Amino acid sequence: MDLVGLGGPVAAVLAALLSYLGARRMIRLEHAKEEARQHAQRRADEATRQQAAAALGEQARAAVVAERDQLLGRWQQTLDEAHEERRRLVEDHRVEIARVRKQSQWEVDRVRRETAAIIADLRAQVAERRTDSPGPSLS
Repeated sequence: MDLVGLGGPVAAVLAALLSYLGARRMIRLEHAKEEARQHAQRRADEATRQQAAAALGEQARAAVVAERDQLLGRWQQTLDEAHEERRRLVEDHRVEIARVRKQSQWEVDRVRRETAAIIADLRAQVAERRTDSPGPSLS
């Protein structure tokens, strides 16, 4: 066989080899592109999960703050009601103390009047006995 006759088959083998190498290179490039795309997708998914977790965490914090504020509001309302009830009771007690003092003063005044009347009556009786009996005087 001569060299010229071998040129066709060698060219075909070289063409097949170059096609194979080219196809292999293209497959590797496509594979690298697919891996890069998948990696980017995983990063995007992870970023989305982190954002969702952060949003849920923020919502949870907001819910806790809202619950705390609501409880503080109820506590403050209860405290205000207790203060108002205490103020009302103190005022009621003051009024009752004033009423009892006034009633006691009336009772003391009544007893004084009755005592004064009894003393006056006793003095009158003593004076009458002195005038009735000629005995020694106790003055």
